[in-house]
Amino acid sequence: MMVKIVDIKGKERYINAAYVRSVSPKGEDKADIDFGHWSGAVRVKQPAEQVAEIINASLPSSFDEYLAAIDQQAQTNNNATAATTIAVIG
Repeated sequence: MMVKIVDIKGKERYINAAYVRSVSPKGEDKADIDFGHWSGAVRVKQPAEQVAEIINASLPSSFDEYLAAIDQQAQTNNNATAATTIAVIG
């Protein structure tokens, strides 16, 4: 779900598409990507429609798949933490 974007200053960023709250057009060839919890949006040199298509393509086809992926990641993190804790205690 990570998507590579390049902002208007040429800085590469990898964003989690699941956290995008909106894509707003800023003229014909620019768009703002808003994440809601950040203080500002990221502006890119692409039309808003193209940005939305890229973000949508990176998301799972259903919300259930997304929740399953989050649960799997949490379980992996918990297992890694448990293994580390056992190694430290033992």
